[in-house]
Amino acid sequence: MTIYLSALGWVNDLPAGNRLRWHFPHAELSPGSGYPRLPQVVLVERAPLNLRFVSSRLSPSPYPPAWWDLLGSPTVGGLLLADEYKLPAPAQAVAFVWRGSDARIAFHNTQTSALEALRTVTDGASVYVEGQSIDTIAVLGTGGTLENLRILDLFRDRQLDWERVAEIAVEKSLDAELDIVAKRYSQPVTLTKDQWAELVHTAQRARASSPADAIAGEPTAWEMLELLLGLRWEVALLCGFAYCDGPGAAGCELDSLLARPLETPDHTGYAYRIRNGDNGETSNLVIVVPAIAKELGVPDAPMYIGAEVRLPEPVSPQLLEPVPVNPTIAVFKPLPVLEERFQVRLTQLTRQSDQRAHGVEIEEIVTASPTVGSRELRRTFYNRSRRPEDPQLAYSSARSFDVDFPDVLLQSRARAIDAWDRVSGYSAWSPQAPLTLRHEPLPPPFESAAYESGTARITRRAASAGEPDWKPDPLVRRAGGRLILYRQSAAPRRADAVFGGAIPAGDGVYRSSVTGVNGLPDFIGGIFSTGGVTENVIAVDGSDILFRSSANAGASSTSFDSGPGRLVQDLKHPSLWVQVADFPAENLPQVLVFNDPLPPPAAVSVVTYMARLAYYGRSGPPGGVVRAVRQPDIPAIPPPFTAELLGIDFFHRTLLKLRFTIPTASGRYTVWWCDGTATPEELARRGAPGTHQAQVAQSGLHLYETLALPIPQHVDRLITIGVQQVGEGAVSSFAVIPFMLPALHG
Repeated sequence: MTIYLSALGWVNDLPAGNRLRWHFPHAELSPGSGYPRLPQVVLVERAPLNLRFVSSRLSPSPYPPAWWDLLGSPTVGGLLLADEYKLPAPAQAVAFVWRGSDARIAFHNTQTSALEALRTVTDGASVYVEGQSIDTIAVLGTGGTLENLRILDLFRDRQLDWERVAEIAVEKSLDAELDIVAKRYSQPVTLTKDQWAELVHTAQRARASSPADAIAGEPTAWEMLELLLGLRWEVALLCGFAYCDGPGAAGCELDSLLARPLETPDHTGYAYRIRNGDNGETSNLVIVVPAIAKELGVPDAPMYIGAEVRLPEPVSPQLLEPVPVNPTIAVFKPLPVLEERFQVRLTQLTRQSDQRAHGVEIEEIVTASPTVGSRELRRTFYNRSRRPEDPQLAYSSARSFDVDFPDVLLQSRARAIDAWDRVSGYSAWSPQAPLTLRHEPLPPPFESAAYESGTARITRRAASAGEPDWKPDPLVRRAGGRLILYRQSAAPRRADAVFGGAIPAGDGVYRSSVTGVNGLPDFIGGIFSTGGVTENVIAVDGSDILFRSSANAGASSTSFDSGPGRLVQDLKHPSLWVQVADFPAENLPQVLVFNDPLPPPAAVSVVTYMARLAYYGRSGPPGGVVRAVRQPDIPAIPPPFTAELLGIDFFHRTLLKLRFTIPTASGRYTVWWCDGTATPEELARRGAPGTHQAQVAQSGLHLYETLALPIPQHVDRLITIGVQQVGEGAVSSFAVIPFMLPALHG
């Protein structure tokens, strides 16, 4: 089992001294296909070094130049060359000067399929990379030369004068009480007894586990233990995975101090290594120069990138029902969605100029919400997300957390941390970052609409078994949202145009030039048709429209040629609608009644309504439309009247004069007749109108009419005369009187 060792120079913070820590890759399988067991003891060894051979201006690290193997200047990549260079042996450090065009260079450990490092380089860049076991250099680009390639094997025996310093009991440490191992730290420990008991329990699970216990997608027990050991150097020291060579090296009864610890950082450099007391295997070498370790550099203020806030979707009851699962996903549970919580998603980036830092500790402030009156929140967390593919000297993490309301602001500062429990000073506070709200609540669905005499009534869709009654979501409710009702005031524009061919614009978007149309932005959200293609217009750029290809576009929407076509405006374009009413979104009535006075229609017509939610200073998307049929207003029944026979005309038609008993101010009237007596309804069925068109009563009193009815010659004739008021597309009921036509020769 390979042991990997790292070290830091002299630290004055207690416990003072040269700090060491080591790591056992427990994921490696032993020949018996099991996890390797922890060594019972490890031996800490040190050897003095002649400083004249340690430092060199040609060496990119503190290791002696003689320890480096020179491999010349191999060429990698190109037309006839492989894109990978295999090192003659695994190395813990690689150095060269890149000669070639811009490229990305990956450093691999093919034994474990691990990516040790990834660098983006330009011509003339000096490259220095450290890793556990680098054996392959891969060039992602057009190729180039690894000028003066040098590799460093730190597992090779360098014939140093080794001295055993301490014997550390590893296996017993993970079964001991906290009070015993705490003596190694020589300072008050930060772990509680409960935390130590949890760590010991994790170690016991790891030692009892086997590869067969692993669950895909979950960390193994060994990986959980390694995660806990990596939290702090103090934790590694308590567990027997670290040592301090200095006046603070107290040890505990489980250990043996075999040589006198260093008292001060004298003028002698030292090399260290760890030896497995069970089988004699040794770790890699590390060198510590006789100097106080430089303090960590202060990072830049953290940056918030793409800070968005959303209202989480409620979990469907069907998703919470028990379903058969396999062991791989059995351990996962649905995440609870808290009512009236808002989910933030963002990327936080912190730049750090000190390569010795292993992460940052971030202190963050979430300001109070003026809307809901929440209190300010302060919290501290670590960002140690260093991955080989991450940019150098930058720590980036994707975060998701809840806030009380979208109006809070985020602010943070950072300080660097390393693998030795050291911290830098704090950076400046970042500017307060607002959250971009991503929320598109739909208004309630409508069932029907009615319109009569200037009053509109819109009925909401009732609750059903599969669809509960609509209620505003917490954001709309908290913000005092309102339901805004609109009436369509204009028909969508239609315009003939000439389109250019489709041109790719990136990310699946295409553009086409349009000529012959003014006001092109009016068609955003609408459709265009040309050459058998119909697509939605998603944006306008000058005289170009932008669109995405869809599966139902008809012909290929990405390859049409120039030619004529048509643009049609979106029915829900804001310019086509006027606001007519609004209601509080909370406790919305089932039937929305509001005044919407409109001119009387000339005939039966349709009025169209639509709604959207207004909240938090913004408007949501429009909902579905609902239409009401408008009937023309029915005129009033004419007042009572009398009739007077005036005689006959040249064609022997009867001439009548009618007089209203009550003057009328306005209106137009028609005169009807039928034989015998008749009710108003009967007159409407079997009567006939006079020969005059609808007329206005003279002086508000008199109507004149000619009936296609000869005056009887010898016998009187009883008829019914009716007067009807005529409006715009509607008529009133009849006012009727019986009238006896006297015979001409009676």
